[in-house]
Amino acid sequence: KAPLEKNLLAIGDSTQLDIIFSTKTSLGRVSKTPTIQTNEGPPDKRLQIIATIVSQPDSTFPLVIQPYKLDVSQKTDNIIDRIEFGIRNVSDEDLTVELVSSADDYFHVELPTVIKPGEIGKGKLILHKSALGKPFQKSFTIKAGDEDGSRFTIPVKRTITAGIVPASAGK
Repeated sequence: KAPLEKNLLAIGDSTQLDIIFSTKTSLGRVSKTPTIQTNEGPPDKRLQIIATIVSQPDSTFPLVIQPYKLDVSQKTDNIIDRIEFGIRNVSDEDLTVELVSSADDYFHVELPTVIKPGEIGKGKLILHKSALGKPFQKSFTIKAGDEDGSRFTIPVKRTITAGIVPASAGK
């Protein structure tokens, strides 16, 4: 899926394109090549996405994200505007952790700088005030400072139970 912010663009204008790759039916190494077609004329633009889908996210290397999916759903009147998560270093070396991409319009992600072998660093996701009233499915990607530059994409989901109107809070 690739929803657009704007469907009509003037010359020199731009829009953000979020490409959503669902991994529900995938396992192992997967490659997808979405095509972007415009009335600009040929050639079509192509992007390649390569991922390794694992059935047990707690068995990845060199980092294990706990929980591996973040749910900031609003089910009661209690405002849910943040969630903490752990990043466990399962390697035998110190690892830096870096944010590679994020849904900046929806949330801010705080990460530890370095995680020692066998230790768990704490991360935090904080919703922006403007995202409190919106249901969404987004993600963010972090990069480990290992030799391979391993990347991990963490899904973030927010649903809002009917009748619940979140008050302004968060960042």
